[in-house]
Amino acid sequence: MSGETAFDGFAMRVRQGVEDALRRQFAAVGDTAVSRVAQYVALGGGHRWRAIATVAAGAAFRDDALDVCLPGACGAELAHAASLLLDDLPSMDNATVRRGKPCAHLLFPQWAVDMAPAFLVNLGYRVALDNPLASPERRVAAALELAKAACQMFEGQEMDVTQAAGGGDTEALLRCYRLKTGALYAASAKAGAILCDASEADAAVFCECGMGLGLSYQFLDDTADVVGGVESAGKGTGLDARKLTAVSLYGLEGAKARAAAFAEGALAALARFGTRSEFFARLIRRADWSRGA
Repeated sequence: MSGETAFDGFAMRVRQGVEDALRRQFAAVGDTAVSRVAQYVALGGGHRWRAIATVAAGAAFRDDALDVCLPGACGAELAHAASLLLDDLPSMDNATVRRGKPCAHLLFPQWAVDMAPAFLVNLGYRVALDNPLASPERRVAAALELAKAACQMFEGQEMDVTQAAGGGDTEALLRCYRLKTGALYAASAKAGAILCDASEADAAVFCECGMGLGLSYQFLDDTADVVGGVESAGKGTGLDARKLTAVSLYGLEGAKARAAAFAEGALAALARFGTRSEFFARLIRRADWSRGA
């Protein structure tokens, strides 16, 4: 079996595991308008790159990483779903399509949409902490990483929505992207390593590799706003036209080159783990809006 084929099978198992686990979690909560919004945005789509990062990092330390890391992976995906719901609101990007379907604010009562992000984040904490396969100390440490990332995401989203096109510079853009996108990738990877008994030093390496992965993905996501579209990227184009982005700073090819540099830096840091980090390395090479779900 080739490395690519093995990764495809691994990614499929993670995606299916997350989907099944999240469906069980939603079935266990009350059937309310808010929970229906949350299900709509969290289920049935998406790359699940953050969940895959969690399990792939854990796989560098334990063979049963999927079982051990699944609750943390679900927590990361629920936090991500909350950020997407917020991103798409009329007060933010005013998007119409997400993951190939109408945005939630076009289908559900506004009050339910407004409440759903808090529901998603809190459900994510509950899921991540309810993990009998990890020690109490490690599950709390992993959940704290996700909680920290969630706060950083909101700070990054504020920077993103309040900045003006043409303003700012490389430093401002990187700070925004480290918070808005990189933080959750970094926390997801670090949480997976923590849950699977990694040392503090090794978990820190995966945290930095996750940050590199997140920055690479965000720079490529900026290119999707120019050349993507609903069929390939699952969302519309032109939403970032009035923002400072990697494309507005560096141009289309420059943004792609810098995305590649972030990815190469992360791959270099993984070298110390040898073949144990192969799935994470392939994730770094694969995580791109143009590669489908």
